[in-house]
Amino acid sequence: MEYLEGMLQKEKDNFSRVCNRLLGTCFLCKGNQNTKADYYFVLKYRKEFKEYLGVLGYRLEINEEYGVIQLTSPRGYNRMNLKLYDSIVLLILRILYDEKKRELSAIEEVIVNLGDIQDKFVSLNIRDRLIDKTTMRNALSLFRRYQIVELLDKDMGDEESRVLIYDSILMVVRAEDIKAAYEKLETEREETKAMKKLTRMKLINWHRFNNCTIEFGDSTLLSGENGAGKSTLLDAIQFVIICSTGYFNKAAHENGKRRLTGYIRCKTGKENQPYERTGEISAHVALEFYEESKDKYFIIGAVVDSASEGQETTVRYLMENTRISDDLFLYGNQVKSIAEFRGSNIDIRQWCKTNVEARRMVTARLGRIEDKFFRLIPKALAFKPIDDIKDFVYSYVLDEKEVNIDVLRENVRTYQDMERTLDNVKKRMKKLKKIQELYQRVQERIEKDRMYEYFLKRSDLELVEGQLSSLETARKNEEIRLSQAKAQLEMLQKERSEKQEIATNIRVELRHNQEFVALEEEKKELKRLQDKRQEAMNEGTELKKSVAQAARDCESLLRTMGAGDTSGYSAAVSAEMSQSANAENGTGADFASCIREYRKKLQTLDGDINVTEIKSLTDDVIHFKQMRYGEQQEEQAQLKIRLNQNQTEWEKLSKKINKLKRKKLTYPSGVELLVESVQEEFAGIGREIQPGVLCEMLEIKDEEWRNAVEGYLNTQRFYVLVEPENFDIALGIYDRLRREKKVYGVGLINTKDLEKYDTAPAGTLAEVVTSQNKYARQYSNMILGKVQMCERYEDLKKYSVSITKGCMRYQNRVASAIKPEVFRVPFIGKNAFTVQLAQAEEEFQKLSETMENQEKKLSDTKEILGLLSTESDVDIKYRLDVIATLRMLNKSIDKCEENIRKLKENSTLIQKQLQLDELEKVLRGLDYTISSDTEKIGGMRARIQDLVARKQTLLEKQVTGKSEVTALAADAGERLNSWNREYKEALGVRSIEQFQSEYFYKLPSNKRKYNSERCQIAKDNMINAMVEYKTEHDFGAAASLEGFPEFEAVYERLKNSELLDYEEKVQSAHKAAETEFHEQFLAKLQENMKLAQGEFKELNKALKGIDFSSERYEFQFMPSKKYRNYYEMIMDDFNVTQGESLFSGIFHEAHKDVIEELFEQLSVSGDNSAQALDEFTDYRTYMDYDIKIIHNDGTYSYYSKVCEEKSGGETQTPFYVTVAASFVQLYSNNIGGEAAGLVLFDEAFNNMDDERIGGVLEFLRRLPLQLIIAAPPDKIQYIGPAMDEVMLVMTDQKQSYVEEYHNAV
Repeated sequence: MEYLEGMLQKEKDNFSRVCNRLLGTCFLCKGNQNTKADYYFVLKYRKEFKEYLGVLGYRLEINEEYGVIQLTSPRGYNRMNLKLYDSIVLLILRILYDEKKRELSAIEEVIVNLGDIQDKFVSLNIRDRLIDKTTMRNALSLFRRYQIVELLDKDMGDEESRVLIYDSILMVVRAEDIKAAYEKLETEREETKAMKKLTRMKLINWHRFNNCTIEFGDSTLLSGENGAGKSTLLDAIQFVIICSTGYFNKAAHENGKRRLTGYIRCKTGKENQPYERTGEISAHVALEFYEESKDKYFIIGAVVDSASEGQETTVRYLMENTRISDDLFLYGNQVKSIAEFRGSNIDIRQWCKTNVEARRMVTARLGRIEDKFFRLIPKALAFKPIDDIKDFVYSYVLDEKEVNIDVLRENVRTYQDMERTLDNVKKRMKKLKKIQELYQRVQERIEKDRMYEYFLKRSDLELVEGQLSSLETARKNEEIRLSQAKAQLEMLQKERSEKQEIATNIRVELRHNQEFVALEEEKKELKRLQDKRQEAMNEGTELKKSVAQAARDCESLLRTMGAGDTSGYSAAVSAEMSQSANAENGTGADFASCIREYRKKLQTLDGDINVTEIKSLTDDVIHFKQMRYGEQQEEQAQLKIRLNQNQTEWEKLSKKINKLKRKKLTYPSGVELLVESVQEEFAGIGREIQPGVLCEMLEIKDEEWRNAVEGYLNTQRFYVLVEPENFDIALGIYDRLRREKKVYGVGLINTKDLEKYDTAPAGTLAEVVTSQNKYARQYSNMILGKVQMCERYEDLKKYSVSITKGCMRYQNRVASAIKPEVFRVPFIGKNAFTVQLAQAEEEFQKLSETMENQEKKLSDTKEILGLLSTESDVDIKYRLDVIATLRMLNKSIDKCEENIRKLKENSTLIQKQLQLDELEKVLRGLDYTISSDTEKIGGMRARIQDLVARKQTLLEKQVTGKSEVTALAADAGERLNSWNREYKEALGVRSIEQFQSEYFYKLPSNKRKYNSERCQIAKDNMINAMVEYKTEHDFGAAASLEGFPEFEAVYERLKNSELLDYEEKVQSAHKAAETEFHEQFLAKLQENMKLAQGEFKELNKALKGIDFSSERYEFQFMPSKKYRNYYEMIMDDFNVTQGESLFSGIFHEAHKDVIEELFEQLSVSGDNSAQALDEFTDYRTYMDYDIKIIHNDGTYSYYSKVCEEKSGGETQTPFYVTVAASFVQLYSNNIGGEAAGLVLFDEAFNNMDDERIGGVLEFLRRLPLQLIIAAPPDKIQYIGPAMDEVMLVMTDQKQSYVEEYHNAV
């Protein structure tokens, strides 16, 4: 080589070594002791180096001022693209170099430590966190290799670790490049914040993609013919990122909806082979993302196991620091199942079995983006023409922003709570006031009663005093009459004494006369006989009464026995008596004959009779009657027993009829008790499904077989049925009833596992029974499904269990007829109520008639028992002798009277006797008068004594009355005067008795009683009000007069303390709510509306200058026509109102009505509250929206007016523009650092011309989004040039695959 001529071999070797070093490190630094000699060697042979390296295409730059030699490539050969953080660290090193050089001398080395680098990184505000150690170490190692820095310490993980910066940094980062670097850094910062890029996707067993990896760029076009699999790829992406299978194939023009099964098993549409894949299948969809800020990859994916068609299990996962490779998903050619995948990959950070968990994972890892992401992705895929601008804006442009009105709502809630509490206090006070008023009424009535008591005691006292005066006057008058009576009595006694002396003398004279003595004896005997006769006559009267009664009884008995006229007597009585009379052979005829003879003898008692004969006959009658009486008593007892039994049955039937009328059947007591207990228990634990009785749940389809079904089931009809999950609970209740209530024999059906009895076997009893309750139907099929129905009894033996319509049953090789009593009363089905009711009413009617006859018979028996009474007969027996006695006494009296007549025929004796008789007559008169006067005198004395005693009693009453009146007057106090006035007015001119009658004693009512009744009514009302208050407010005071002070104390406390306190709290809460409403709520609405308007401006700014087929678009917003007043109020600059409340001042005057209306709407309680909050807290409510279409000629139109006239392409343009802007907004509003920027469009730009497509793509290129667009091949020429990647999706109907598209031109 001529370049090296003249060099020594050593120098040639050295030349070759330095060239290689320059090609490897690019720099030689004079300040680096290791390359210092090489630096000077190059200076010595600079011409040779430049020529030689120039031939290789490099340029050698020598800066002796810096002491640096740099090898560069003008054509950019072997140029290295640094990673973001490498570039950032390089920039920081240059900045630190300049800062240190200003502090050091020119010959000093620039040395910094890692802490300096990190501090500068933070000060540049590039990231919120420091550069990680690995990134730092890798960057510094790279720069060391290129002679930019030297690492002075082995451990580069410490902040104090030192780095020597060579002067070559001046050549690497030139002064003029620093500004550009700053700008690029800012650009990278923005781009990095907005983007986590999808780099690759792995599909295994996803429709026809058996094992496919697809690469993605910043923008990717997926193109292919219809059915090739474009939408399949997009569905795979959205299957992972939106965690749902509900949006598959939304934009593809296919009939039907795709399902996950179709993708996993590769649905063919062929009838004979619907799926390509069969058996147990596992499938994988994995998305690989690159996080530029961290220079790391992560995978979000889904694993699906499909055991059979429609039986898929899906798990989603997140893997960090991992890239897609086959070994993640395959064991050789074997696809890993869910369990195998998880077990073989240790880098799995999250494992989500539910869609909810998976969505949280996706939004967090893609930048903590909003949940709106899950709505926008499917909407972007499924193009929908814009029909309603407002709905479109709500869905794609303006997000629903929550206005935090928690404080406002809390203040409103507090205000409403306080208002309710205040209202409650007022209601309590109202009730307590009512109690107080009622108490006052009671007290007024009690006070009036005290006044009436005073009236009564005072009137009683005045009445006593009046009675004392009257008694004293009466006593004096009585003593005067007594004195007069005594004087008259003395005169009479004197006269009698004189007459008695004369009579005595005559009597003495007559005693010596024998005839007189004889006459006196005869008179005495006559008197004795007459007394005896009177006694006998009295006894004879009683005898006649008994004879008359006995005669009537005999007549009645003979009639009842058919031995006489029976008219007017009950035939039942006659028959009963005849039956009783004939109970013993011959006795009936004897009894009738005896009665007839007895009646005949009784009719002849006034004549000559044989007493002995009649007594004997009477004894016979008494004997017969007593015998018949015993028989009738026995019959009566039996009748009562039968009647009581029928009465019990009658009551049961009556209850049964009432239950049947209420559509309730009567079951054995144990069944009813178990059902009631289970119902009560279920209600207590909140079980809605109630137990039922089997017969109520069944229906019989063929009435001809009813008896057979009813008879065969028998007591099984009354089994209790519950749901399977409730059986154990019901069984526990049954066991408790068994122990406590002795409930036995009730069937409780376990309805679990009866599904195999869903169908009734043909020809069996189960076939004629149906039920709306599946468990009752299954149990019925199980029991009756083994019973064969036979039309003829001869066929019974052909089956193990069978039955005929006539209820002849064959079972266990035994034929038996079911007793009609078993099935006579139906229980199954709805008609059972009607039939049972008719049967019961018929039985009730018959029983009522039977009881009526029994009661008539019992009444007749009582009548017969009355006729068989022997009271009159016994009385006759013992009084018959009086007849002879009377005859004898009459003869003796006649004889005695004859003797007296003869003795009185002596004249002398007669004269004396007449004189004596006259004197005795006078004496008798005087004796009567004296006796009468003596009696009168005794009465007078008694009356005087009574008057004295009564006076004493009245005096005692007077003392007591005065004491009571004095006490009542003292209690009355100041009211006494009014009481006295009212007393005098009430008394008026009436007597005290009249006054007391009207006020106290008059019936049925008097004033005091009326007052007492009103008092009791008021007291009852008060107690009822107290009880109501106690119940509503859990108050412990007694509901009585004694408990009133506690009620009154509460009222006073509420009135004087709590009412005022709560009124103040209500005012304070109301003020706080108003303040929060005006100072926070309105301000937030204004802020959101201004931000929305800013978003429209930014969107319009991006649209500015872009023509979409000779049209430009501009989004319009304006105040809502409906809520214009609200809009003007909200957008008014109320925040600059200094020192003024929104309830006063200029702002309030301008918007008073709207402020109050809006506040009322937001604070209203009730059903409309939530709706009002939703509407009035949404800032979007207060604006209307449209799209202004500006034409090239300067004219314009509005989309809302011409949308129906637009072509498909024209309606698509706003859609893509707005959806893209919505995604930018979504990803920009993230809260987790950098976010994804992924947007998917399927069947993109379908009806758009090339000019409009170009305009849309130009717009999209301005946005920080990663576009994945699916379109047919005819769109490649329009879309492809604007895309970073163009991929062709193809299929051979067996397998689909993706290839990179290369333009043949």
